[in-house]
Amino acid sequence: MKILRDPKRLNPCVLVLGMFDGVHRGHQALLMRGGELAQEMNFPLSVLSFEPHPLRVLAPERAPLLLNTIPEKARIMQSFGVDNLCITTFDRARADQSPEDFMAEMVATYAPVVVVCGFNYTFGKGGKGTGKTLREFGKKNGFRTVVVPEVIVEGETVSSTRIRRVLAEGDIPMVNRLLGTGYTLSGKVENGKQLGRTMGFPTANVAIPRHKALPAFGVYDCWLETVDGAYHPAVVNVGRHPTLPEGAVTVEAHILAEEPLDLYGQHVRLSFMRFQRAEKRFDSKEALQEQIAHDVEEARAYFAKMV
Repeated sequence: MKILRDPKRLNPCVLVLGMFDGVHRGHQALLMRGGELAQEMNFPLSVLSFEPHPLRVLAPERAPLLLNTIPEKARIMQSFGVDNLCITTFDRARADQSPEDFMAEMVATYAPVVVVCGFNYTFGKGGKGTGKTLREFGKKNGFRTVVVPEVIVEGETVSSTRIRRVLAEGDIPMVNRLLGTGYTLSGKVENGKQLGRTMGFPTANVAIPRHKALPAFGVYDCWLETVDGAYHPAVVNVGRHPTLPEGAVTVEAHILAEEPLDLYGQHVRLSFMRFQRAEKRFDSKEALQEQIAHDVEEARAYFAKMV
């Protein structure tokens, strides 16, 4: 799969529209429908998305943290057969573009034979363009429009906003259910304060991608994937270390292995499986050390059940 930024001209394709933050089960319904059509018609499957999130331009104070980065998004999309992930720069000029100009540019750039969008997709200045607008324009400009209905789980529409809310509550099983592929965090292992090492629990300090949405502060059971594709069970702390000198938010992973792995400088991927406990302040470093030992044993018991 190719990641294309502001492409000028593509071959005819089936084109799927959306922000795809999280590439959740609602988004997956779009990709699956687009994939079916692409296969039936023997055309490549392309996705048109934006960066940054439109609210970062229109209302920065309301811009959401994102469920995944572009590489994380691409990884999921590739598994759904996407050939091209096309990232269009969203700026003030794009925000002021009329729906008609957006569609004319879309036709000139992507030559779509079919356009697929969600039930609530809007585009153009003021969000005045809709699936109905696309359908009417397509009839005159040689493409078919398919509008995919909402996906509902437990009586509520699956949406990025809903998932961010549930993530902030630390409800990882529900987050993973709504995402379909599970919540992950990918980043480079950096040098930290090495406080965990002084207490007998060395950790990998995973850099947090810019604008990445994090789960509630606390301790989690995760799988840590290394660049060679190996998976390791790990207990992960997300938070500010309130017991020790409090600082910036960090994500630190202690791998449940007999021998510590040297991961400094490497990129790793954390797949969050279970919330153990909320972050809290302890009366002493010794009390914290005792709790970490308990967290590790809880994680070992959790992963042992998977064998």
